[in-house]
Amino acid sequence: MKPARVLGLLAYLLILPSLAQAASEQAAPVQAAPVQAAPVQAAPVQAAPAQVSPASAEAASADSVPSIPTSAVTDQAVTLKADTLTLDVPTDSYQAKGKVRVVRNGATLLADSVIYRRLTGDMLAEGNIFLEQAADTLKGDRFSLNLPSRQGELLNGELFIKKTNFRLYGKRVEKTGDEDYHVERGSFTTCDGDNPSWHFEARDLQVTLDEFATGRDAVFYIGKVPMFYTPYILFPAATERQSGLLLPKLGNSTKKGIYYDQPFYWAATPSQDLTADLDLESARGAGVGIDYRYLRKGGSEGELQSYGIYDTQMEKFRGEFNLRQLELLTPATTLSADIHLIADRSYFRDFSENSGEYNRQLLGSNLAIDHRWERYALTGQLNYIEDLVAADNDATLQRLPALNFVAAGTKAGPLFFSMDAGLINFNRVQGANGERLDLHPRVSLYQKPLEILDFSIYGGYEQRLYNAYGAQVPGGVRSIGNLDAGSTLALPLERIYDGQLRHLLTPALEYGYVQTKRDDDLPFFDYGDRVLGQNVLKWSLASTFTRKYQVEGGIPDYRDLLFLKLSQGYQFSGERRDLLTLVDHGHRLTDLMLESKLSPAKGVALALDGRYNPIDNNLSTANLALEYKGEGTNFATLGYRYSRETLDYLEGHFAFPVSSRLSASVLARYSFDKNGFLESRYSLEYKRQCWSIITSYSDRSGNRSFTVNFALAGIGPLAPIRAF
Repeated sequence: MKPARVLGLLAYLLILPSLAQAASEQAAPVQAAPVQAAPVQAAPVQAAPAQVSPASAEAASADSVPSIPTSAVTDQAVTLKADTLTLDVPTDSYQAKGKVRVVRNGATLLADSVIYRRLTGDMLAEGNIFLEQAADTLKGDRFSLNLPSRQGELLNGELFIKKTNFRLYGKRVEKTGDEDYHVERGSFTTCDGDNPSWHFEARDLQVTLDEFATGRDAVFYIGKVPMFYTPYILFPAATERQSGLLLPKLGNSTKKGIYYDQPFYWAATPSQDLTADLDLESARGAGVGIDYRYLRKGGSEGELQSYGIYDTQMEKFRGEFNLRQLELLTPATTLSADIHLIADRSYFRDFSENSGEYNRQLLGSNLAIDHRWERYALTGQLNYIEDLVAADNDATLQRLPALNFVAAGTKAGPLFFSMDAGLINFNRVQGANGERLDLHPRVSLYQKPLEILDFSIYGGYEQRLYNAYGAQVPGGVRSIGNLDAGSTLALPLERIYDGQLRHLLTPALEYGYVQTKRDDDLPFFDYGDRVLGQNVLKWSLASTFTRKYQVEGGIPDYRDLLFLKLSQGYQFSGERRDLLTLVDHGHRLTDLMLESKLSPAKGVALALDGRYNPIDNNLSTANLALEYKGEGTNFATLGYRYSRETLDYLEGHFAFPVSSRLSASVLARYSFDKNGFLESRYSLEYKRQCWSIITSYSDRSGNRSFTVNFALAGIGPLAPIRAF
């Protein structure tokens, strides 16, 4: 329920005409003297106005009960109880006194007394006013309302919204329009109790439902101590998305100096929102950022992020632009964009706070359109790459455009025919440019011999055609083709234990062949231009344990407890390439590979994969990841990556409770080959019922920072959607 709309609910209830209906049904005719009714149960009010027949109208005296006007009649049942009901015919008014209780459509109104004047449509409720609907409540001392205009006022009003624990107080609350309210000397908080930990006070609050509330001469209090004053305050007045009033983010870092980030959140519509930031940095200057998001019917969505600052240290404008968009043009056609641009190559190192971003080496942008048929797909892309490590981007290869066609498979008897085709235009300022056309048809056969084996075999031919120019590359069209083939034979063995545990054991043999041809005299744009010949036979053994968990009254839940796979190959001829690990080309026996994942309990997982060289007796690669997800925000992740002569790296991220109110988070990245920490980050959060404070410290190469961030429950996290 929206905060101020509870007031409008009283007007919608039209409760006082219901009192008149109850009074007319209890006594007809009724004199001006009080009529005792303790309590009175009112019959449901009907959807048609009360009628008086001509005969009864003639017989009725001047003091008889007048008929109920059409505007006072509803089609909802009303239950009324009161100690005393009174009808004053000369003034045409109705009065209920003593423990007045009105129930209508799930809403309950309690008051000491209620008066309704039929001629003017005015009503007055006084004494211990309490209105409740869906656990939201409204309290006050005196409430007056004109039913025709739906305008009125509430004295000493208190509004409570249970969903967000939002509490609004006002000495005088005026309803000035259908969606407009004015609150004199108003305050609000999300804290419990008569002495809240924090609250805002404003001399004059103007509230427009589903839009904004504005206040003048606003003061923020911690306890009873005023902390800061602002002559004007603005915050969203909708309960659907109460990101609310965002407070500053404060910090100090080596690169930025002392900085102050002031975000403002705007829930423009139910499907759009925007966060704007004013970023003040003592070492860099003043910057502005925006984050706009939208959703549309049919699944289209997008997000625009942008930040700009005039860097006083480098005396130039710096910033970034990031657009992510997905448009569903038709059910089968999509248009997507991921455009990410920066003003200079060192921007991320100076302004980014996230690992993986401040040390990134490449920045890519992509615009793609995709159309799919039942068994075919056509994709067109524009790919632009920016090399952030090189001195400039002149030698960076761009794919403008890249077209790809996929035929998933057409069945002809027992055979399947498929096709992959691609056309790419390679472009750069320095170096060879040109086009490459790749055609790769394939025919496949799938069989199940003896009804227990899984057998597949395929054969194909890849044809590549080039048109290269520039950088001393021979001109004209050149081409090359390679045959490829392969086959797989597997024997899946399965056993069920006690109807709860399934064990699947799958031994398999796999053969792969790629024709060897010399192609080093052809243009080199990427590794797709250097196809390595292969003639390899590989064995593998995979084992999977799956547990069935019975859910009472629901669908059973299945979880893989353990997956384990070993594999190794023997290369009769050809070459091998591994971009992550050094490969000994003199060995025909490939590395012994291990892949595994253990999930002994819900929220716990251990993944391990590695490669062992049995000829040289050394470890080629090792990757380990341990994950734990506890209750709430508690979690732990530990990862280790090793690649011989290339990488030796450990990362851990932990969040855990220290006490009932204090929690901690630790992140560390350590490089064994560099003998030092790449990054470390520590944070503490102290949380109360309606507020929390977060302090964090981070240390990475070239930058140390300390931040303080506040959050007020029900008002929203006090930081932008994305930290620039």
